[in-house]
Amino acid sequence: MEKSKKSKKKIALKIIIAVFLAWVLLVVTDLIRFATSDRYIEPLITVTQMACDCGESRNECGIGYRFDYSYYIDLDNSSWKYDKEKPDSKSFSVFDMTLYKKRYSQ
Repeated sequence: MEKSKKSKKKIALKIIIAVFLAWVLLVVTDLIRFATSDRYIEPLITVTQMACDCGESRNECGIGYRFDYSYYIDLDNSSWKYDKEKPDSKSFSVFDMTLYKKRYSQ
């Protein structure tokens, strides 16, 4: 009986470790994709998407991490349009800790 309990605990621990390692692999893969791209991209597994109605920011959320995009709107121009594919700055956060930031020159 004791051996059965120990083997179940070992199997459960292995499953937890495998899920954690899969999540780390997903986060690292998306961080590399995000850092090497100059355009707007979404996480491999997108949980939620948020955008400001004014077009100044977008957030793409994965599992425990987030892509943040910012767009600078020309207030002198009355059109208020922006190119979603070309953000002016971006950042990558894991559990609200920013790991990567990049700002493009205007």
